Amino acid sequence: MPLRVPLLLVLCALLVPLAPALAQPAYNEIRQKSSHNSYQRSEALIDQLVYHRIRSIELDIHNGKTGWSAVSGNWYVYHATTEPETTCHRLSDCLDELRAFHLANPNHEVVTVWVDLKDAFETGRMPADLDTRITTHLPSAWLFKPSDVMAGCPGVSSLQAAVTGACTWPAHTELRGRFIFVLTGGDLSSSTSKLNTYVSNGSTATTRVAFVAPDLTSSSGISSKTYAVFFNIQAPNASVANNVHLANFVGRVWDVNDSGTWNAVQPLNVNHIATNKVNYHQDTWAVTHNSLGWPFQCLDGWACGGYQEPVDVIGAEVNTGDIWSSSDSFLFAHESNTAVTTTSWTASVSTPNSHVDEWGKACLMVRAGTAANARYFAICRAADNNKLRIQYRSATGGASSASEVDIVPSDTVDQESLTFLKLTVQYDGTQTCAWGYGSQNGSTWKLVGSQCFSGLLANQGLAAASHGSGKMKLLFSGVKRGSTLYRAASFPSKTAIGSVSSWRVFDGFF
Repeated sequence: MPLRVPLLLVLCALLVPLAPALAQPAYNEIRQKSSHNSYQRSEALIDQLVYHRIRSIELDIHNGKTGWSAVSGNWYVYHATTEPETTCHRLSDCLDELRAFHLANPNHEVVTVWVDLKDAFETGRMPADLDTRITTHLPSAWLFKPSDVMAGCPGVSSLQAAVTGACTWPAHTELRGRFIFVLTGGDLSSSTSKLNTYVSNGSTATTRVAFVAPDLTSSSGISSKTYAVFFNIQAPNASVANNVHLANFVGRVWDVNDSGTWNAVQPLNVNHIATNKVNYHQDTWAVTHNSLGWPFQCLDGWACGGYQEPVDVIGAEVNTGDIWSSSDSFLFAHESNTAVTTTSWTASVSTPNSHVDEWGKACLMVRAGTAANARYFAICRAADNNKLRIQYRSATGGASSASEVDIVPSDTVDQESLTFLKLTVQYDGTQTCAWGYGSQNGSTWKLVGSQCFSGLLANQGLAAASHGSGKMKLLFSGVKRGSTLYRAASFPSKTAIGSVSSWRVFDGFF
């Protein structure tokens, strides 16, 4: 395991005693679960990234789609004409989801985006158009590109040389907050292949936004093109991945959809194990995150069981009834605000989003006390299959009401995939008014609904309920009151309201 110590520190060590530098595994020295055909999974992209601890996703792009108008400089995301399902319809929509994730979690571990080219490049959708599409949504400073690899090893003439010999990949810590784009879709044996077209048969490989990852079936193909440092391998050929790793390159093995195949592939020093099995509660064998939620495992003898991703997440694991009808059962992490003022709360909510009771709820709530039948107003995300919604009870012990609206156009991102909530509460000394908003990106908000109540509703905070389905975990990212970031300890009160079997509130994912 190479020790990465900057030269300046080495020189300084000759003069001043220093504590040993903490070495970190390089990008090619980590193994991670990769979501295959990520747009087609039951779990929304942001839920895959936040809740299910995935940092490697795949998007299949087509020039057009039956029944849809072609758009210059953009692509459609789906698997095949017979499988058109997708949670984000155009490449621009999927990139907007990645942008939203980054803005909510700017210090995330590096995310690798595998883009499978289903069609050849054409007028209006050329390699330069693809690069522009990516950087329009994800600024260049957020990306780790082939030019960055070259800059890390001055004087070399190829990408392969830039990560071998005296040079190597950056440590994972150096890549935090970055995205790596890698194109798949065939091999490099033909000068007219899609991947060779993207890099002009290698002549533009170091200046493009994305890397290319040719299909690989045998070790003889590893060094055949010096501009390939990523390789795409189907599960039956997985054994070649070990030679990719020994060459200091990065391998992805796909079609790993059962525990037997996973267990066979995992020891082969594969960097990205691509599977359809996203939900780690359902398929417990398909996991690379550690007990702290760090998304990776380490290769080459690195000990990284205690590594943690620097994110601001509050988790709530609850076993409760529902927030509904005339009496509620849920966990409320809250504070009291009796001032004549206007307060706004924001958060991004992540749920299992599959294999879960769809009416579990995570909400931002204002409430008139902790009685189970108290008046309240909340903006909520359900655990699955539902739009963002407001809920409220106007009278103590009265019925609950709800309202939903579409936050974004129906042909962009699925409504159930949206995660951003905003609650604004205004108390004027006579009445309390509340507004609930939803957003795709945490900055452009759409009103879902509002309600005014006589008197004061003083309790404000986070609400979580599992709808009588047993334990359910719900995650609140970037919880803020105004511009103040909250952690679990920021809430002075955590109250089980109604009949609650168990609950806990914590920082992080577990």
